[in-house]
Amino acid sequence: MNDDRNSPSATQKILDILLLFDNDNSHLSVDDMSSHLDMPVSTVYRHVRVLCDNGFLERSRDNQYCLGMTFLKLSRTAFDSNRDLRLIVLPSMKRIAEAVGESVSLMRLFNNQVICIENIEGQHALRVTIEPGRVHHLHAGASAKAILAYLPEHEWRQRLRLPLTRFTASTFVDYPSLEAELREIRTQGFSISDGEIDVGARAIAVPLLNRQQLVVAALSIEGPASRMNDNKILQYQELLSQEANIIRQQLG
Repeated sequence: MNDDRNSPSATQKILDILLLFDNDNSHLSVDDMSSHLDMPVSTVYRHVRVLCDNGFLERSRDNQYCLGMTFLKLSRTAFDSNRDLRLIVLPSMKRIAEAVGESVSLMRLFNNQVICIENIEGQHALRVTIEPGRVHHLHAGASAKAILAYLPEHEWRQRLRLPLTRFTASTFVDYPSLEAELREIRTQGFSISDGEIDVGARAIAVPLLNRQQLVVAALSIEGPASRMNDNKILQYQELLSQEANIIRQQLG
């Protein structure tokens, strides 16, 4: 009997299964996974059983599976590994949050997506918050676009999941339009999102570059569109850019 569990192809299949789970697909059945990946049900089931045995997946309801507790342990380790970056950026985040009263977030690249690794909630009762650990697609949201725009241009398409997912009427789903937006972001040095993920939310982000001019993260301010008018956006852009310059001097 040919056992392929330790082969590179089997490893890739297991990773493909895990990467199916995101904010839009938190619970999946074996049939769902098989359909998404065009993989035989028997193969999916064998890999799912291995993942469950090791705590990466657990059975939930109606023969569906969700991410297991092993990911909680790994996520804590991942946040600890980002500790240096967070400690460098946190003083700037606190100054920004105190100045604007809106939520401030720090996001970095993760598995061809972006993940929030630090957040300070806004002071208003009505606010927009990106919780630490929340993952966004690379084509939508101010921070995601700021990071993607400052990656090498030849990587843009290969890092995106095509066709692009539409979250709201404002989401970029046409790749040429997104490409033009990314070039504009690189020219102006900041990115704006106007309801691209959540209707009624607005955000502005700047890339955080190290001394080698490589993007390591993005720093953003987000709030309700009713408070973040164009004049506010311009003020916030100046503040974010000032703090980004301070952070750059501390990054290796």
